[in-house]
Amino acid sequence: MSNTPQSLYDRRRYFAMGLDPIHVGTGGYRLGRVDMSIVREPGTNLPKIPGTSLTGACRTFAAMQEAGKFPHCAGQGQANRSGTYTGHCAKHDCPICATFGFVKGEQSFQGLAQLSDARLVLFPVHSLAGPVWVTCPDVLRELDAWKPTFREPADGEATVSTHLHVAERLNLGWLMLNKVSNAFTFDEQLGAVPQEVRDRAVLVSNKIFGHVVNDNLEVRTSVSIDPATGAAAEHALFTYEALPRSVVLAFEVVVSNPEHYRIADAQGNRQKPLAKSGGKEKVLGTVEAGLRLFEVLGVGGMSTRGMGRLRVLNLQSQSKA
Repeated sequence: MSNTPQSLYDRRRYFAMGLDPIHVGTGGYRLGRVDMSIVREPGTNLPKIPGTSLTGACRTFAAMQEAGKFPHCAGQGQANRSGTYTGHCAKHDCPICATFGFVKGEQSFQGLAQLSDARLVLFPVHSLAGPVWVTCPDVLRELDAWKPTFREPADGEATVSTHLHVAERLNLGWLMLNKVSNAFTFDEQLGAVPQEVRDRAVLVSNKIFGHVVNDNLEVRTSVSIDPATGAAAEHALFTYEALPRSVVLAFEVVVSNPEHYRIADAQGNRQKPLAKSGGKEKVLGTVEAGLRLFEVLGVGGMSTRGMGRLRVLNLQSQSKA
């Protein structure tokens, strides 16, 4: 955990591995290779899981972990007219509202925890040498995992892990690259990633990495079922893409110090959120309680088609908050 500056916030990086294919869609159809595409970075065209998707699922799952004490705090906040949903409780000592924020009438609070986008770290691809996990220099630099001893490959080259035995050439799907050396290994920077994945890592250029990823996404075809006949509905065939199983991603959680925030109670007194209930550690524990259920309940869409489960690899607390 970063302690700079300790008085303002704590920052923690998490690594996650897909137990299923993961589909976080763009919310509509478009012309192209598939009907329903997944969210991508605008600049690099690389897939990602938006922080909003992580935060929404994490909030819901964390509320589930609270044993029914805060059932209304997982929603969007505004009460409905029928009174069946009363909205957020907006209490300073509520672990859900204080951690993820709330909206209640004219009152709102941004929350003490912010989750970043989950971005690609290691992408699985089949090859004649067996399954390998591909990354690139820009990804490693962003994670502070790049070392001066690493050799940056050219566009037609691949640098492989010292533990991976490859002949002179290595294919990544349809793409054939020249192996230049067994010149790198990961240690503490990616220590949360399983050893067998790190030992089969392949480094390609930043340009080639985008092609490898987008050409090896999982693409499925489905059809809607006509409930009247129980058979495939006419003109209802559609395709969609997903990040493949065993993809490795990284995201960050930033926890603000509750000492710098105030939430008004029912009497109008401004109280420090969670100040007497564990502070930053309580906030982080609430976040991790939600993240722990990702590997069971999943994130994103297409969960009824076997997608979405994501295991966070380096959770710190062993029990729920």
